[in-house]
Amino acid sequence: MSAYQHLDDLGLLRPANSPSAFVLVEASAERNLLARLEFHGVAHRSLWRLESLSGLEQHAPYLCQVERGSDFDDWLGEHYDRLALTWLFSRRPFPELWQHLRRFSKFEDQGRFFFLRLGHPDALHTYVASLSHAPEPLARLFAEGGIEALYFHGPHSGLSRRVQPLFEQQGDSAATFDGCLVWHEVTAKGES
Repeated sequence: MSAYQHLDDLGLLRPANSPSAFVLVEASAERNLLARLEFHGVAHRSLWRLESLSGLEQHAPYLCQVERGSDFDDWLGEHYDRLALTWLFSRRPFPELWQHLRRFSKFEDQGRFFFLRLGHPDALHTYVASLSHAPEPLARLFAEGGIEALYFHGPHSGLSRRVQPLFEQQGDSAATFDGCLVWHEVTAKGES
């Protein structure tokens, strides 16, 4: 089963006019992941500038574009149950989305720089949840509507949630509203 088939089984794809699907993943999520991305010719880039970060390459968050029906889509689907990653649904082109997300990959506090693990779904989930009552930073993170939703897939932690900003909300009685965010627990169709 391909990754797109998994997304469809989870009810995360719209039937028509769907946004593009991207993945945020740490290089360490799967052995030789970077080589796999190169092998399949997947558009991908690190959100961190790695030239000056020796030793952190495996923890770097990578943005990858997943094309439906590609060999990488099939490979990702085969390894879906063990890969920790976050899906982004956006109509923005890859270079623009990459540039946007780079702005959130580190922050400075009292002269010290901290790198955010945006490629790990548990860490990104915690970061996004912390912004639930901060409309301006949240709108910036979601690119003022340019990112429609995120799906956090953490098989080792049991994390399976979709979030979208309130302004992108689609009707769903099972949704949980938290500040400016709408959370959806994600299970396969037919499961409860």
